[in-house]
Amino acid sequence: MANKHMLDIALDMFAATFNKKEEWKSQVYPVWDAGLERVKDVHLHSAIIRVCTQKHKYPPTLGHVLEEVKEVIRELGGTGMELKEYKFCDDCVQREGIREISAHFLILADDRFKIHNCVARCTCDGASLKYPQMGDWNSLYVKMQHDARITLKVWHMTDAQVPVLFMKQREPHNYERMLRVQKERANDGRKNTFAEIAKTMIDGRYVPADVNPRPMPKTIDKPTTIHYNTFHAETDIDPDDCIW
Repeated sequence: MANKHMLDIALDMFAATFNKKEEWKSQVYPVWDAGLERVKDVHLHSAIIRVCTQKHKYPPTLGHVLEEVKEVIRELGGTGMELKEYKFCDDCVQREGIREISAHFLILADDRFKIHNCVARCTCDGASLKYPQMGDWNSLYVKMQHDARITLKVWHMTDAQVPVLFMKQREPHNYERMLRVQKERANDGRKNTFAEIAKTMIDGRYVPADVNPRPMPKTIDKPTTIHYNTFHAETDIDPDDCIW
């Protein structure tokens, strides 16, 4: 159920956008409270923003908000007002059906070593239901194993014990360079600000809010990680393009 704070925010946004009178909020509050009883805060927030940013021939109502809530939930894999419950295995439950992969292989034509980082869905039933269009990790592994143009040398993949791959697995060349630079800076007497902050956080001590040597990354609307899918699996592409 949407809590009182989120409901107040939604009503205030709605009133400000559609020029409602001051008494309107108190009048419709009981109706909205009852109508949004089964709606989660995050879904209500997304829905109210959509309603307030769309063009309407006639003034929207609570019904329009509920329709947007349903649309938000459908986009997240649910139906109606309820999200589907997917049962994931232990190896992918922490990432909701996704397995991160780092495949290291040798291109035989010119004896070059390459690394391809991607994500694929798990082979469990929950992942198959949630991501029906995404290729599974096993299909990718078999395809690379049987590709005569390459030799698969290393296969790193997330599981229950390692839900996220380490930098030394995904980018061993950059990891070695980072260690070398850190050592050189340490020998020169220069402090590693990031390491000091990380140690402080690991030790559990308080980190002041103003200690932020790196700006926060910008939020993006679309994922940048390459997904392995069935279309790629059926396409004969040069191994140097590395699209698996």
